[in-house]
Amino acid sequence: MRRPGYDPTLVREQFFLLAHDETRHMRPRLHLPALAAGLAGATVMDLLIAGRVAVASGAVHPDRFQRDLTGDPVTDDALALILQVVPAPPLPELIRTVAPGVYERTAAALIHKGVLVQGPPRRWRRGRGYEIADEGIVVRIRAKAGYRIAGRDAPSPGADCLCALVAALGLHRALMRGERAEVDPLLQRVVREMAESGRRARHPVGGAPAVAAAVLGVVQDLATSAMT
Repeated sequence: MRRPGYDPTLVREQFFLLAHDETRHMRPRLHLPALAAGLAGATVMDLLIAGRVAVASGAVHPDRFQRDLTGDPVTDDALALILQVVPAPPLPELIRTVAPGVYERTAAALIHKGVLVQGPPRRWRRGRGYEIADEGIVVRIRAKAGYRIAGRDAPSPGADCLCALVAALGLHRALMRGERAEVDPLLQRVVREMAESGRRARHPVGGAPAVAAAVLGVVQDLATSAMT
């Protein structure tokens, strides 16, 4: 059962929840391949926040002096993959490699934590769908990103990374803050500030906008290949 007051802290898990419509039985707001690419990008962002990797020249470079596990199996598997690749893997290639299975693994982790429960079979996908155990969790995640773009909250790595993914994948309506034309400039301001503050502080999270851009590129490639 979910522990009282527990909300997911990983960008990947928060993005998973924000990318589903909790008022429509957790129906995905994106096609699953695009959502998987977003979750893969969020996994890289979690590693950036933890200081385990950095983005430079379009590639993901691990801190090889740190060997401790992060405590999350999906994140640890992505880190192990990065450590095995020499030279450092390009961002698009890494996202494509991490994406397969990340949707199912994230859902399983959220079920294990009591955040999601198995729902009835759905017509829009094979197998069973999911239900949110407590809609308040999604409300708080949405508020975290919403307060950030409204300037009510100070910058924070988790909220800023969510804003970058929302902007890249066109999930503006998930924030319930108005039309895309109104919300996008606010999201882009957060993305610019994150890159600038990351450079000033020399913290790897400044590479998160590059990750979001790579996710968008992968999704666009998927759309192009589907049309040919």
